[in-house]
Amino acid sequence: MNNKEEVIENTPELVDHIYQYFQKTYPRRVSRQMIDFQASKRIEIFKANLKYIIRHNEDSSTTFKLKVTEFSDWTDEERDGLRSKINVKTLNNKQPVESRGDATVPPEYDWTNQTRVPGAVTPVKNQHHCGSCYAFGMVGGLEKTYAEIYNQSGPLSPQQLIDCRGEGGCDGGTVEDCFEYIKNNDYRLNLEKDYPSTLDGKQQEKCQNSSGARLSHNSTYTLNYERLPTGNEEYMKKIVYERGPIVVYFNCGLRTGNDTILREASNKFDHYASGIFDVPGCPTHRNLNHAPVIVGYGTENGTDYWKVKNSWGTDWGEDGYIRIKRNDNMCGIATSPFSLGLFSKHH
Repeated sequence: MNNKEEVIENTPELVDHIYQYFQKTYPRRVSRQMIDFQASKRIEIFKANLKYIIRHNEDSSTTFKLKVTEFSDWTDEERDGLRSKINVKTLNNKQPVESRGDATVPPEYDWTNQTRVPGAVTPVKNQHHCGSCYAFGMVGGLEKTYAEIYNQSGPLSPQQLIDCRGEGGCDGGTVEDCFEYIKNNDYRLNLEKDYPSTLDGKQQEKCQNSSGARLSHNSTYTLNYERLPTGNEEYMKKIVYERGPIVVYFNCGLRTGNDTILREASNKFDHYASGIFDVPGCPTHRNLNHAPVIVGYGTENGTDYWKVKNSWGTDWGEDGYIRIKRNDNMCGIATSPFSLGLFSKHH
């Protein structure tokens, strides 16, 4: 135990003071997903996480830092409720289709900071207390297509996918399910302003509005997705540069259960602050329970990374983003990637 941890352990009034500040920063949203129990238990959870964060940040060998986040006093069950139940289908390992020409792929690229397709990446959203990352991943993967078709930035509506698909809601779903819904809805999806998210992110009783902007608009190109080959991060890099942001399934850990590495991955992901996320031994083919969006890539101090857009608000991570170690299939990031967009009909 280092000095800072001892101070936390032995100065309850300091912890109380920090916790009060935390509560002001993250006012508790009342939600059916949150368990109402004694404040003293919440403080204990908070204290344990505070010590964990300090211990991690004092370790000079790590490539990333942690911080207190909205989840720092949540129970294990509440934190797991943010994860989606995703049934990842077995993946085809066919060789990649030829991509456009053979442009040399630059060593770094960031769709949040480019002029090719203005508005390709919209501001970071927040899924709140709902396991709906699949819907946020889907719209994050489609917003470049919207910007290309309509020449403007359009945050699309994840809430429509949560409410109108007929199943899943806050219990999870997949990119494939969302695509089927959009396809059967005449390739339409509302903008967020026309179908806003609920305050606590939860599913509404019924679908509010199934119209929306058409995402497939001419006879040559149609909206579709391509499942990229497993574990080929060089090809993923090429696709991100040439086509745009891609949706991935990711193992962001699990708190309930006795799997030490999953508990570790969850603690580190939930409290991620900055740097390049790297959890050695994080399983790559099981527990894929999150669907964020890769928006770019680069290298820092010799470590290759993906720049990934999350859906946990802008306070989390690097303004809502996380950089994840690249070329190691870190936590399954390269196990089941999807490229969404306009494909020629002969594709």
